[in-house]
Amino acid sequence: MAELKKKNGVSSWLLYFLLGLTIAASAVMLLPVYRDYKKKEAELNSLTEKLNELKEVNNQLSNETRGLQNSPDQVEKVAREKFGLVKEGEGILKYQMPRKQ
Repeated sequence: MAELKKKNGVSSWLLYFLLGLTIAASAVMLLPVYRDYKKKEAELNSLTEKLNELKEVNNQLSNETRGLQNSPDQVEKVAREKFGLVKEGEGILKYQMPRKQ
């Protein structure tokens, strides 16, 4: 009877050892996959943020384009500010900022 308990004790110990070994091996194999997952998740968050910024810029440009297509005042504003155009009879005053010495 003592010999049977001894065999069961060794069998139990061996079973627990193999179970622990299996869990440790699984953890070691899954760790690189988990790290890669976290890296991809961070990359996705970064790209999503960049996409949202680009969508905002796109909306601003669309609004500006619509304004230029529909409003003569907007066209005049751009022509004056970016191209230095003036109406007949108007003049442009240009000045240089003094240089710091």
